[in-house]
Amino acid sequence: MRIIDTGITKEILSGDNHPQLKIGDRLYTVDDRQSTWDKIQAVQKEELEEKDKTKKIYDLALGRDAAEEIMAMDLPVEKATYLTFCVMGAITGENPEELQKMAKEQVRKNV
Repeated sequence: MRIIDTGITKEILSGDNHPQLKIGDRLYTVDDRQSTWDKIQAVQKEELEEKDKTKKIYDLALGRDAAEEIMAMDLPVEKATYLTFCVMGAITGENPEELQKMAKEQVRKNV
């Protein structure tokens, strides 16, 4: 299992089975199945407020209890945004920082 440390170092650590996100001293298992990814893709196309979209994605990827716990942390915008890229990276096996960089480039192209 991979563990993505969402702390200051933002390094991907190795492990076995399913990927996990490390937030503080807690580990959250990420559902990286294709069926979950398909549902997340559908949520991203829905016309919802960003907070509701994020909550649904966290519910799918991390489970309802973990999602509620994380949303209750009321993270700073920068950390919350990076966490979303960590979730996507954990599912797809991509580097969260690279995903964030690609998203910023896409936004610049669309402006």
